[in-house]
Amino acid sequence: MAPEQIHRLGALYRSSAADLAVARRLWPNTSGTLRLQALVTSANTVVYSKPGREDSAWDYLSVRIWRRIRELDRCLAISAGLLFGFLALGALWALAEPSSASGLLPSGFHASAHPGKGAYYGVSIVGRSGLAVQIFVNNILVSILAVAGGFTFGLLTAFSLAYNGAILGILGALEWRAGGFGRFFSLIVPHGLLELSCITLAGAGGLAVARALIDPGNDTRTEALGRLTPTIGSIVLAVMGFLVVAGLTEGIVTPWDLAPPVAFAVGIALAGSFWCLVFARGRTPAAVGT
Repeated sequence: MAPEQIHRLGALYRSSAADLAVARRLWPNTSGTLRLQALVTSANTVVYSKPGREDSAWDYLSVRIWRRIRELDRCLAISAGLLFGFLALGALWALAEPSSASGLLPSGFHASAHPGKGAYYGVSIVGRSGLAVQIFVNNILVSILAVAGGFTFGLLTAFSLAYNGAILGILGALEWRAGGFGRFFSLIVPHGLLELSCITLAGAGGLAVARALIDPGNDTRTEALGRLTPTIGSIVLAVMGFLVVAGLTEGIVTPWDLAPPVAFAVGIALAGSFWCLVFARGRTPAAVGT
């Protein structure tokens, strides 16, 4: 409907509702009153009903979900800054003080702080399938914590991003010192770049929740969170879907011990596909036309 038609619809609906009130009082249960009541009831459904979803499942998965994610551009930048910033700080710490930095690693991570003893977490090729499952589960927990941490006004979200970034940086630096960085790189990059992308997106969701709680604008916090619900749902769906892809890559491709250039190409292809969806498919129609 054109704008003038919408204004006319509102005026006609109000006029008809007023006439119905008069008709019910003066001529109740007459055929004219009953016809007018049916007309007003039908119009009420049109005027006040919620808009139905017109896009298909394919449209939602290929466009709408990515547009919602693209709207979090500032939160995405902050999330990536926290994750990769602490990754760099963790690497610098491990290079300067390897013994103290290794104390931050959780149990099960055995990267050596001494040159000549490097190994991928100290785990053999045979044992990496079990480790892949553990890392996949850990990534799911980290992503959930990053999103849910928004309800702590972003404190747990920021901690989760900083802690996991620092751990990866420490592991990489320790392997560098121990002479095992080449194998570490080949085994981490194919799935790791996509996993880091998913954690960044989950962190952006948590930061968006925190923003809605801290600064809801003219709305109540409940209303601000309610408007954010479809976006959080899109984030969870995207993160879970791509974590499955990363987990399959880790379990199937990682044990091949790819050469570093091939491993890098696989990692860039997977993570690049993810971010192409965010920035290319996530563009609004106005942005596409500019």
